[in-house]
Amino acid sequence: MGEPQQRGEQRHKVPSSGNGFEAATPVLHDSDDIKIHSIMGQVVSSVREKIHVNAIRNVFVCMGVGEERPFGIPKPPQIAPRLQHNLQFFLVNYILLFTVVLFCILVFHPWSLLCVLATTGAWGAFAVQRKHLQQLYKNGLKEEHLVYTMLAATLVVFAFFLLPSLITALGVSGGVNVVHAFFRDSSHLVHRTDPTVTDVPSDQLV
Repeated sequence: MGEPQQRGEQRHKVPSSGNGFEAATPVLHDSDDIKIHSIMGQVVSSVREKIHVNAIRNVFVCMGVGEERPFGIPKPPQIAPRLQHNLQFFLVNYILLFTVVLFCILVFHPWSLLCVLATTGAWGAFAVQRKHLQQLYKNGLKEEHLVYTMLAATLVVFAFFLLPSLITALGVSGGVNVVHAFFRDSSHLVHRTDPTVTDVPSDQLV
């Protein structure tokens, strides 16, 4: 009588342990999904904070039109603060210059331009259709796997089709940007991180 009871208890214990393992597996998947969403949310938030429409400076601000000394050679103690301030203040303009130079280079390389458009479109579609991809995740596909696959594909495209163009664009635009950031004296302009507020000269602040 004792042995059948023990066997019955063992039979009941095995499914309970299996159910516990199966119950823990979705929790791990959920934690991975939450981690991916958190990382992507932080990246998007940081980009939106630094890159927005109000951060675009017009040509007159970039060239210091109307200022007494818009350009000048900084003293050694002023070099690092000036470069840091200008890189923050004119960040969007520097990115736009790089984009324009890269586009002009890619015009003469249609295949590379097509790869850029396809890669950008794929990432845009992924960002827009994230909610509609939930059905794929239910079938066993994880979002992090899709993100890693797209990152790998993007690196392959950049390495084999865009590397020469990227190096040229970075060299040209980077040289111009560094020269501008070094000589441009914009210390009187206040940099704001709020996307809804434009930057104004410090002497106009109340």
